[in-house]
Amino acid sequence: MLVLLSVLIFVYHFGAGIYQVWGLEPSPTFEFLYTAAFVCGVVWWLTSEARTSTVKHVYCLGLLVGTGWAIIIPYHLFKTRGVRGLIPLLALIVSFLAAHVLAVILYLVFSNKSLV
Repeated sequence: MLVLLSVLIFVYHFGAGIYQVWGLEPSPTFEFLYTAAFVCGVVWWLTSEARTSTVKHVYCLGLLVGTGWAIIIPYHLFKTRGVRGLIPLLALIVSFLAAHVLAVILYLVFSNKSLV
């Protein structure tokens, strides 16, 4: 599930980066689908991991993830895996950064502009 979540983050942020470098605003459908898929993906991932760990999950995980995912994901990974839990978190961050870097590179290649 972590791989699918990383792919989702990469595809969305690559698309958002393309929209941004061309000066366009993403469509509301694009934004809504990412938000819904992200929350569902994180809930699915946390639920599948809760089966293998002793950490109890809360009653309404969707609401909790929807509002506090930036705190929930690192906390859960650290609580269940210790310091090794930072590796999947690093993978998600690298996916985010790689999408933006690739979008800027494509923009520079196809627009014949330089950074200077």
